Amino acid sequence: MFSNNDSEIIEGFICPICKSDEKTAEDLLRHFEDEHSEEKDLISTFRDVFKSAKKKILNLDEKEFTKAIESSLSISKSIVRVDFKEPQNIGVLRDHFEYFKAIRNPRLERYATETNKLIIRLNKLLTNRPTDPQQIKQHEQNLVPWIDGKLVKLCPSCAKSFFFTRRQHHCRLCGSIMCNECSNFLSIDESMSIINPSHEVPQPESNTDVIIKEPEDTIRMCEHCLHLLETRKEMQDGRLARPFITKLYERIETLKKEVMPDIAMYEKIIKSLYKGDSIYTIADASALRGKIGSIAELLDDLSKKALTLKAQQGSREEALHKSLRMAAIKFIKEYMLELPQIPVEDEIKKIQHKRVMELNQKIERDRRLAQEAFEKYDLIGDASYPATSSKTGSALRTVDNWSGYQEQNQSNANDPLIIQINIVKGYIKQAREAMRFEEIESLEANLKELQHEYWLKTQQN
Repeated sequence: MFSNNDSEIIEGFICPICKSDEKTAEDLLRHFEDEHSEEKDLISTFRDVFKSAKKKILNLDEKEFTKAIESSLSISKSIVRVDFKEPQNIGVLRDHFEYFKAIRNPRLERYATETNKLIIRLNKLLTNRPTDPQQIKQHEQNLVPWIDGKLVKLCPSCAKSFFFTRRQHHCRLCGSIMCNECSNFLSIDESMSIINPSHEVPQPESNTDVIIKEPEDTIRMCEHCLHLLETRKEMQDGRLARPFITKLYERIETLKKEVMPDIAMYEKIIKSLYKGDSIYTIADASALRGKIGSIAELLDDLSKKALTLKAQQGSREEALHKSLRMAAIKFIKEYMLELPQIPVEDEIKKIQHKRVMELNQKIERDRRLAQEAFEKYDLIGDASYPATSSKTGSALRTVDNWSGYQEQNQSNANDPLIIQINIVKGYIKQAREAMRFEEIESLEANLKELQHEYWLKTQQN
């Protein structure tokens, strides 16, 4: 459209009266009817001009164009019209949410549908993508039809004319035409991350990496398609991204779950030491207590980080940060700081010596009772009673298994039981170094059984 001085050309959906650009045909018709409703003759003239121009641009028949105009007008009439210029009384509330949804929902559906189509086309372009540049171009043209360049004389983005120094280029997703300056390029890795959100884009090793890539490593597209894909990517990243306070909370909860079995095992070791058992040692208790202490320090540091996060004073975020800190402090006090102290080594030796004396007395008493029973019932020749008594005595004698069977003759070095006993002792040593105390308990039970079998074998011999 020419301006008044005929020296400037204005493009777009321009109102012939006020020269305002209304962006779309529907908005232009609505603007003309609302703002210039008094000019009846101009309205009819404008409609005739608009029909002829639309028919010439889109090569539509008169009937098809009339149907399109009627459908667009019916859609515009179906939208709830709200006169925002109407004065409102003080204290009166008016709900515009329905009007907002009537305008917003069709727009979102259109954008979502268009973006989904672009992602489907992008996936097809990347599937079985050849490596040769000529084959890549043919592959892209077969999937997305390109607009004929003879119909476009100007770049739609910058309105510059095409000639031999400004060549035409096509968008690989929608097939539209643009110049090289208006072209946008999306790398293959970024395209894969849009199709598959779990795909990780490799980060550049340094800031001096080459930004310009070869054509076979990128996909050319227009600004509109790139905007839709970037919007979808931002939405995906927003759903996958988590606040730092959430990561702190998950890390603290994981440490709590990991340390609880260690706390229970530490209390079990302390009880075992006070009972005089030799399954665990003071070194085991000391190593496990050190591990629990390091986890307590880590919990304290992580909870302190929550207080350093920025939050508005008196807000819910600040209250959340303080609650996380207080919960960590409470857990450390209740479960870690109140652990029983490691007993003194001399005290444990006295307890173990006392238990050995009690066991020896019990062994002697059982042996005396068994001898009296044999003499009373004249069952000395019966093999069942000696076997029973020897089994009981051996089980009691092998309680302190770390001091038993340590010295063996060279003639017994090839004995299968001796070999198995040494192997189990090696496993116990490795389990202690790794602080896998549950396995130590089961290995100690196996070692007792092997030592008992070896004792029976030596008694029979």
